[in-house]
Amino acid sequence: MEMRLYVRKTAVHMFMIALVVAVGSLLTTIQAFAQSVPEKVDVDINTGGGSAWYGQPWVWALGIALFIIILVAITRGGSKSKA
Repeated sequence: MEMRLYVRKTAVHMFMIALVVAVGSLLTTIQAFAQSVPEKVDVDINTGGGSAWYGQPWVWALGIALFIIILVAITRGGSKSKA
């Protein structure tokens, strides 16, 4: 009686292993197929017009300088020492 139970458990165990291997193989095949044919993408970053105002170097330099001035003004804030 115990032998039949052991054989039955072994058969179910082998079926489950085969099922897991089959599903894993299927998922791997799907993933490989999804990567196999790359599309050719043509991106043109030149729009033909002039560059925007935020693309100019002097605007960045002015913005950084203004940020530093505001940062110094905030951190120094009205802290007058009476020493």
